[in-house]
Amino acid sequence: MSQELSGNWPPPYRIQENPRAQRVILRVRPQTGLLITVPRGFDPKGLPEILERHRPWIEERLEEALTKRVDPAAADLLPATIHLAATGETWSVAYHEKPAAGLELTWRAGPRPCLEMRGDVSRVPQCCRLLRLWVQRQAKDLLKPWVERLSRETALPYQRVTVRAQKTRWGSYSSRGTVSLNAALLFLPPRLVRLVILHELCHSRHERHDAAFWRLLASYEPLCRRLDAELRTQARAVPRWYAASFH
Repeated sequence: MSQELSGNWPPPYRIQENPRAQRVILRVRPQTGLLITVPRGFDPKGLPEILERHRPWIEERLEEALTKRVDPAAADLLPATIHLAATGETWSVAYHEKPAAGLELTWRAGPRPCLEMRGDVSRVPQCCRLLRLWVQRQAKDLLKPWVERLSRETALPYQRVTVRAQKTRWGSYSSRGTVSLNAALLFLPPRLVRLVILHELCHSRHERHDAAFWRLLASYEPLCRRLDAELRTQARAVPRWYAASFH
């Protein structure tokens, strides 16, 4: 059901009843305005007091919605699952709306790994940023030991490892021996992650991509040319919510 009142306050809003709701939930959507979810049997007489109590938050969100319309497809960016091909894990993602609250992301590993986002989940760009930070944290935990392990196996040296949200490269090797890896490698299969790490470690011996470089890389990975060609197609493996740029 929907209801509109005259005057500037309260603003037009829509009410929906949810038998699973334990309390009144307020949401402001850029395309549809204020949505109020109420438990079954809720007495609407209490609604004016609730709206007044949250008035600053509602007005702020409505102002944002008017001046900064979000593409209707933006909400579709929020993933229900996150598949990390590098580890073979698929994480479920649950979103819990809590108006006028900051965003918080928690996670639990195990047989059924899951993430839970709580707060104003209507702020799609901020939600995506939190999820990207989580991916970067997971990437550091996975990739740094992986570099160390391959360095020992190959006797190819490095000084340190950095993991960042790079935009154009899967990895690089600096003159100071720093291996820099893209956190988005977590979305690639293990064979390609391994190739990227070996590729960068080989730069400890050969700076350029000359014949000597490729011979060295092939000594550790005979399929390096084929895998390198496959790697060039993997930008599509990075999900939209991770790659999206918000302004």
